[in-house]
Amino acid sequence: MKYNLPRLPLIIFLVTIFGSLILGFSIIYDLVVTHSIGEKLRFENEFIKIDFPRNWCAYSWSERNITGSVYGVFLYSQKPSSIIIFRIHDENVTRHFMKRNNLKNVSAVINFELRRIYSDIRKRNENSSLIFEETGGISIREVQANYSKIIIKNAFESEGTFHDMFCLMISYIRNHSLVEITLWGVRENYEELRILFEETLNSTKIKV
Repeated sequence: MKYNLPRLPLIIFLVTIFGSLILGFSIIYDLVVTHSIGEKLRFENEFIKIDFPRNWCAYSWSERNITGSVYGVFLYSQKPSSIIIFRIHDENVTRHFMKRNNLKNVSAVINFELRRIYSDIRKRNENSSLIFEETGGISIREVQANYSKIIIKNAFESEGTFHDMFCLMISYIRNHSLVEITLWGVRENYEELRILFEETLNSTKIKV
């Protein structure tokens, strides 16, 4: 089956933005193998099970260094342009990451990651600005998680026009493993993407 895939440098750039600050990881990328489940595609392995739309493409990757490993899945859609990233940290990486960055809980993790995303974008466009729009709690398969939604105004330029982006991040710790789930897209597509995101979350099982 052929996929309408984004260029690999784009994926590397986005994984760098959303990745942890732990240095020295080796990163391995793979196009995921899926099979059909009704109108969806399903990807499943020892870490995660996800059902997602057929017009989306997916990569998985793993990051490893002496502290441990992080496993991730990257879902990408061109119409509407959007990204969903799942990242699962093992116990050692979770402990090292939170200690190194003085993070006491998942709320602090979310705030840290979102501000880092914005800082990276601002380096590329000094006219961008950050708005924390919503923060709260959410239940995912009987796991209590925290989330925050931000708007980045003038996040990127396309054909001479600046566009606002949104980023919704969900995080929780289960069995000492940190899980991060991120939805990223153009601001005007938020409502459409929110529905797709909720459908994807409802079909997702993270195996920690």
